[in-house]
Amino acid sequence: MTPLAVVWEDGRRFPVDCVMSVTNAPERVASVLPVRYTCVIRGRKKFLYFEPKRRAWFVEVEA
Repeated sequence: MTPLAVVWEDGRRFPVDCVMSVTNAPERVASVLPVRYTCVIRGRKKFLYFEPKRRAWFVEVEA
């Protein structure tokens, strides 16, 4: 499975330029160990996460 784009709730779409690596992300919540995709989106490195248990994708929002 490879992420192709990030689509925000408002409909904005950001294609993934490339996937640099796929690793297990550090556990942040007990029993949740998502897969972390290090990607390039619009020339910037971003982390996308996939949680296999819930079959859900998410991305960290920059503060």
